[in-house]
Amino acid sequence: MKEIIKQCPKCGTEFNAYSKWGEKKFCSRKCSNSRSWSKKDREKRSHAFWQSNKTLKRKKHTRICPCGTEFEIRKPSQGAQYCSSECRSRYRKKTSGGYRTGSGRAKAGYYKGIYCGSTYELCWTIYNLDHGIEFERFEGVIESEDLKYIPDFRIGNRIIEIKGYEDKDKVQAKKQLAESHGYDIDILYREDLQYCFRYVREQYGTDKFWKLYDGYKPKYQYVCANCDKSFDTDTKRKTEVVFCSRKCAGKGHKGRKHAPID
Repeated sequence: MKEIIKQCPKCGTEFNAYSKWGEKKFCSRKCSNSRSWSKKDREKRSHAFWQSNKTLKRKKHTRICPCGTEFEIRKPSQGAQYCSSECRSRYRKKTSGGYRTGSGRAKAGYYKGIYCGSTYELCWTIYNLDHGIEFERFEGVIESEDLKYIPDFRIGNRIIEIKGYEDKDKVQAKKQLAESHGYDIDILYREDLQYCFRYVREQYGTDKFWKLYDGYKPKYQYVCANCDKSFDTDTKRKTEVVFCSRKCAGKGHKGRKHAPID
């Protein structure tokens, strides 16, 4: 095998630089990729990229930052609204919590005309209504220079914030903001709402709490392949043969005839 002994400019190791594609400069891919670019090098490469013919052929779109500066984006669908990270931090207000119809992935809806952003809020609402505890949706917004907070509910001067997950920084910021405006605040997590879940499950006979929303209608209707009864579900079945329960599925599969094996 042909040899060309060279010294790696990165680590100083002697290595065989011969290859069928040409003479290698570095001893390994690790050394080859470990080059540290100076700020001047990065600016030079960036300038070359944006001035290349391929880049210049792309259609540019102009937007105006809240600070008045015009800046360009490559696609109109891009969500850039600010010319720099400094302007982004300065002009964008962070919104957290509260009544935002249809936001997030939680199952939201109305119960007796009261909007619930999740099934956690639904169970809390049902429990309080059934036990004669007066409450209301928080109306309005609590704001500071860098935070916009929309609470969930209020009982008198006390804010009730219902959380499906924990974000310590945001939770603490919301709590401090509410207290600075003279409110007391209770933040309820899953473990704090177990009594509500248990009550609704026992009283209404279901753990699919979203079915209790006003005007609830299941998305799909099928006929069981075993007992021929129609049944409703929110889950789309992936097979043509469907069953209303595991019991029917067991009976149906046992009763189905399989083609003989040749």
